[in-house]
Amino acid sequence: MQQKGADILPFEDYKLPPLGHAISGAVGSTVANLFIYPLDISTTRLQLKGDDEEKQGLLGTIVNIYLKEGGLKGLYAGLGSDTLATVLSSFIYFYCYTALRNVQERMNSNMGKSSTHLNIAQELFLGAEAALISRVFTTPVSNVTTRLQTAGQNEKGFKQTALDILKEKGVTGFWTGYRASIVLVSNPSITYFVFEKVKSIYMRAQNKSSLSGLEVFLFSALSKSIATMITYPFIFLRTRMIGHKEGKQKGMVETLKHVIAKDGILGLYKGMQAQLIKGFFNQGIMYMIKDYVATYLALVFYQSYKLRMRAKLVSSAI
Repeated sequence: MQQKGADILPFEDYKLPPLGHAISGAVGSTVANLFIYPLDISTTRLQLKGDDEEKQGLLGTIVNIYLKEGGLKGLYAGLGSDTLATVLSSFIYFYCYTALRNVQERMNSNMGKSSTHLNIAQELFLGAEAALISRVFTTPVSNVTTRLQTAGQNEKGFKQTALDILKEKGVTGFWTGYRASIVLVSNPSITYFVFEKVKSIYMRAQNKSSLSGLEVFLFSALSKSIATMITYPFIFLRTRMIGHKEGKQKGMVETLKHVIAKDGILGLYKGMQAQLIKGFFNQGIMYMIKDYVATYLALVFYQSYKLRMRAKLVSSAI
């Protein structure tokens, strides 16, 4: 019986299953979204404005929305649909990423590699694959949200906005900008990769076994900023294709040509400062909350795991 008891992993070696990462990621994203939503809606507006309007900056846009569009109601327009998209996106992404990562680590082990850790190519590929799966399900809700964010004082709700998209472009209209999203799947994979690498290097250098809440915030925020700078032109194009009057009628290539012809290459970086600020705080808060929730979920899942293992040991002993 003692020998069989050794089959139960100690807590230090226990890995939180995909469902645990999915739940903690969804909770973290939801809390972060509530805090930074005014930054989100203001960033979207800046990406769609002309040069004169852009000069007012992020703070000016927030104040303008607050004064002219009903105060907090204007700053949180489309929050319901955006929260739904956020929860779906985070849950699916973290579930798929963790599951795919576990499979890849087992494959590395079966191939006789000295270490099961993923290399750079595997990290980026799995992150992109998980994000691609997530965006298939969340793009329709995200598109409706972008329309709501750019509608100003328009009182249309989620249902009417969805019907407008259906009337304008048919069912495929809900996936407008998905080709740009295919490129954007590299954003979360770059973010997660940079975070894990910076975390690993820092913990080795400081001889630490875990990060503080502040360190998680700073490292994840930094990682998101790097990923955003690399992928921003596609973030901008996707927003234009969904929320801009002319962009709604054009594909990604036509929208790209139109922006460059009008504003040059730098036109593709309009609103990037606001996007960086939004991403910095959003990712920092999200990972900090996710890490906190995951710690407690690990305890819950581990207790469940021990009960299952003990039940197996009892049944095998009978």
